[in-house]
Amino acid sequence: MKKWVKYNITISLLVVGVFLFGRFYEPLPVKFVSKKEVLMLVNQANGKIVKIPSYYQGYQWYISTKEKADENVIHLMNGKGWSYVKKDETSYAFEGIQGNISVISEVWNEKYIIFHFPEGI
Repeated sequence: MKKWVKYNITISLLVVGVFLFGRFYEPLPVKFVSKKEVLMLVNQANGKIVKIPSYYQGYQWYISTKEKADENVIHLMNGKGWSYVKKDETSYAFEGIQGNISVISEVWNEKYIIFHFPEGI
């Protein structure tokens, strides 16, 4: 009987923990897409940058793990014909034949970086 009680308490705590984790997970700055969907995409990407399937406030949105963020955004932009210039605290500067652009970055949930790309890049 004691094993059954311990089992039920453990399961109950697990369910409550999952509920609270989902409820208090930092909100995404991108609307019209769920946190669950974004986390699934980035976790399946094996460290690569992933486009978030939403245009919001005139931006395209991408996400990367924090460890590979610099490498990923520079590689992505080089592939689109942009040359890396510099990085400051919250943005990356690139130049190309079209001019100069900034890609804004923000930390999301301490483990990920979300990038705001000007629409059309």
